[in-house]
Amino acid sequence: KFGFEMETFEFLNMMQTHGFPKVMGVFTHLDQFQTAKNLRKTKKLLKHRFWTEIYDGAKMFYFSGCVNGKYLKHEVKQLTLLLGRVKYRPLVWRNTHPYVVVDRHEDITHPAKVE
Repeated sequence: KFGFEMETFEFLNMMQTHGFPKVMGVFTHLDQFQTAKNLRKTKKLLKHRFWTEIYDGAKMFYFSGCVNGKYLKHEVKQLTLLLGRVKYRPLVWRNTHPYVVVDRHEDITHPAKVE
């Protein structure tokens, strides 16, 4: 069984409301597929589903599997090189719609002035 988790789509929806910065998908555990044909078919299906949710041509990176509980060093290096070369576009929506995140609000107005 394969696919995206519901939390992934919730996170993507949250990012869409905040101006949607550049997104890249990383697919893992591809070593669990038995045949190359099944792997190719699954990659294509996941890629199109990802593009449907994000935008056509969104970047994706594939980790083939784990060895001793760790991803392959060469693949991690390739991912960091790719991330280091990404050119970020300006977030027009976020720059034109400022916002403030408030953790707590206290009203310090004297009670006599309220009446």
